Amino acid sequence: MFFIALGVSLFIVAIILLIMAPVFAAQNKRRSAETEGYVTEVRKYHRRKAGTTYRMDFAFTVDGVRQELKNVSWPIAPEESKTYTVCYNPRKPKDAHIKEFRSGNPKVYLIIGLISMVAAFVLIVVGAVTGK
Repeated sequence: MFFIALGVSLFIVAIILLIMAPVFAAQNKRRSAETEGYVTEVRKYHRRKAGTTYRMDFAFTVDGVRQELKNVSWPIAPEESKTYTVCYNPRKPKDAHIKEFRSGNPKVYLIIGLISMVAAFVLIVVGAVTGK
């Protein structure tokens, strides 16, 4: 039963990763333009189990118009007076993310998701055959 439970848990993780991969790939494709942005406000949150998280607001300019990106969450405090790279959708500049804070590559999510799916299948089969 242990192998089956572990396999099902790994299967759920694999599904999540396989869903995230095309979502991030689509976001990266859509947000093809880059510009510099800077932090306008930082709020520090501390949760006992999750630790410290920083929520930041950023400002950047597209075609002479100031844009804002609000409530960007990151576990590390931003550097003062540093500019960050903002990736944005040229048709809709508010559709943006901070490049330095983007922690995942869609291809990596896809590969890990597929490997997890195979491992989950093996664990479920082993658990079913052995009864453990």
